[in-house]
Amino acid sequence: MMPVDVSVVIPCYNHARYLREAIESVDAGGRRIEIIVVDDGSQDASGEIAASMAGVIAIRQSNQGLAAARNAGLRHARGRYVVFLDADDRLLPGAIECGARGLDEHPECVMTYGRCVMMGPDGEPWPTPNEPRADGGHHAVLLRRNVIWMPGTVMFRREALVAVGGFAHGFDAAADYDLYLRVTRRWRVHDHGVAVAAYRRHTANMSGNASRMLRETLAVMRRHVPSDAVLREAWDEGCQTWREFYGTQLVEEIRGHVGRREHAAALRKTLTLARFCPSRVPRELMRKTCAVASAFRRLTPAARFRLRKSAPRVSAP
Repeated sequence: MMPVDVSVVIPCYNHARYLREAIESVDAGGRRIEIIVVDDGSQDASGEIAASMAGVIAIRQSNQGLAAARNAGLRHARGRYVVFLDADDRLLPGAIECGARGLDEHPECVMTYGRCVMMGPDGEPWPTPNEPRADGGHHAVLLRRNVIWMPGTVMFRREALVAVGGFAHGFDAAADYDLYLRVTRRWRVHDHGVAVAAYRRHTANMSGNASRMLRETLAVMRRHVPSDAVLREAWDEGCQTWREFYGTQLVEEIRGHVGRREHAAALRKTLTLARFCPSRVPRELMRKTCAVASAFRRLTPAARFRLRKSAPRVSAP
């Protein structure tokens, strides 16, 4: 059996619409590759599509979640290097060669990563901010925020993945972030800075669920509390960044639920906000109060009088 340079693991759950495109995006270049699709109990045609495509190793399991699906692919992988590509994303031409060359040229590193471009549900390109390269201190960089926007931009040495036990279970929405932190805490990594993948944004993205992302990202941060003072400063900054980032998204979701009179959903998310971002609740209440006061000041004197007359009267006890 010929040795394999790169294993591309594609976990899939009900992404039949995108799976073929993801598989076809894998450009071997001059490398010997294998493509492993793990169908995580899909209820659509994902399994059939994977099984029908030439050269694809198709694995099916009962639904166990994203981390379990990625780990199943890792157990079957034979490549020296491994890439995890989500089934709704795709690799860009030259991605495999770029990642493999990065690890070939940096034998001291166990992971190399680059950049992605954003795309919409139908694959149309979206504007993508530029992320500067990091030449070192990657663990501190990642504690402050996750500069690796999607797993498909990363290539690992397989033995390092095995050594850290693959992806941890219990927080699928942030399991990749947890893995990057565990890897960079132990070893050196390389940022090649090249765009190697396309990240598809659509309504079914796990990252679109602010409540879940907030809970699980902070759960990951609690696993990585550093003892070093400098790293602790980065960790503190990161926790605040995540609370602000997902807290802002959560506030917008709550407003949408209130506007649609979905009061139960609004209450659940408000409780999540109060638990994980307690400072946001009084801040939002103050903003609401200020907005009402500002609107009242813009009323004409006659309109203010009518509003006061229409207000319900409260009797003194």
